[in-house]
Amino acid sequence: MLSAGISHMTIACRMSLRQLLGGGALAAILLMLLACGGPGAAKTSSPTESTGEVRGLVVEVVGRNIAEIETLRIRATDEKVWTFTSEGPLGFSPSHLREHQLFGQVVIVSYKSRGDVLVAVEIGD
Repeated sequence: MLSAGISHMTIACRMSLRQLLGGGALAAILLMLLACGGPGAAKTSSPTESTGEVRGLVVEVVGRNIAEIETLRIRATDEKVWTFTSEGPLGFSPSHLREHQLFGQVVIVSYKSRGDVLVAVEIGD
């Protein structure tokens, strides 16, 4: 009978050890995700990188290709002209932005600043 009690106890210890290891693995994975950036990493900024938003009229669009923007110039309501580049497609093609320019439609550009370079990360109507 004593051996049966020990074997049940041993099984219980093994199960809780497995549970602890499973929980530890989950905690380790969560820590790695937080350290590596996780889903919200793109929205954070370092001391040399800040973010912002500009609303205004399209002054100039230079396409890198049919889907990407090399240069985008926006005149804000305070008459300041902002110049942006991009690092990939933003959902607005150069031709679509030219339509906004032609019809005088306002766009909103979300950007990140890397030193003196403003990189557009999102464009909206």
